[in-house]
Amino acid sequence: MLSLHIEDYLQYLKLERGLSQNTLLSYGRDLTEFHQSIATEDPTKLTTALVGKHVRELYESGKKPATIARKISSLKQFLEYLTKRKIISRNPSAAFSAPRIARYHPQYLSPREVETILENIDTSSVMGKRDRAAIELLYGSGLRISELISVKISDLELEAGFLRVMGKGGKQRLVPMGDLSIKMINEYMANQLSEIPRESSNCLFLNRFSKSFSRVGMWKMIKKRVIQAGISKPVTPHTFRHSFATHLLEGGADLRVVQEMLGHADISTTQIYTTLDREYIVAEHRKYHPRELARADRKRPAG
Repeated sequence: MLSLHIEDYLQYLKLERGLSQNTLLSYGRDLTEFHQSIATEDPTKLTTALVGKHVRELYESGKKPATIARKISSLKQFLEYLTKRKIISRNPSAAFSAPRIARYHPQYLSPREVETILENIDTSSVMGKRDRAAIELLYGSGLRISELISVKISDLELEAGFLRVMGKGGKQRLVPMGDLSIKMINEYMANQLSEIPRESSNCLFLNRFSKSFSRVGMWKMIKKRVIQAGISKPVTPHTFRHSFATHLLEGGADLRVVQEMLGHADISTTQIYTTLDREYIVAEHRKYHPRELARADRKRPAG
């Protein structure tokens, strides 16, 4: 029965590929929608025409291209799974492609802007040391905010310069820590007990109530420090992760290494950081190419 094969596939994604619960729910919804659309339990009746009917319904539904692309991708991967296990003789979705989606280059901070945010944090208080250490680690190791608030003291390998991170889907990875992150964490931990009693918590970053940060609480702290530094562009905790990846790749880091540090299962997710905006490329060309500079000089009024 097709419904049982869908359940088996979701178990495979969970156990073999370690996908998160949210991702599994998304796959489940997409495949259930397909199952309801074709109204058959017999996988051998999955023809190209039947798959085409579902794909056509997706396009006619008015859904966004990104949503359609995700649903088609979910279906193609499921049918490929059935093909490899010889439940069906061939993948009937092979002829279909997802709609093209324009890539975006994530908003990120310049190295100078990051430096300005960090340098404007007064580290004379333990709260200042905590905030500086948190943002140093967020940017220095490219963490997600959920990973940052979950960091435990036992996750730190300060002498080795590494941090154990529990990422999406319960996957653990090791990420390097910069010298400045280590320095600020050591200063924060050395002074923390005097103002924020740690009690029984093993979380590295605690709020003023000696509790681990919530996502909202950490976001508010970061927003406060960004405003304090006079940065006017929109900045979220994820902006620091974007900046981490972009600055590494611009500096010549290997894409696969950055993928590993970010904890991306698919390298195509990491590749968004290599796609520069077309307008930015044109602007940079005009700013630095000798012929463009000469043209700009000719346009300047004499005197």
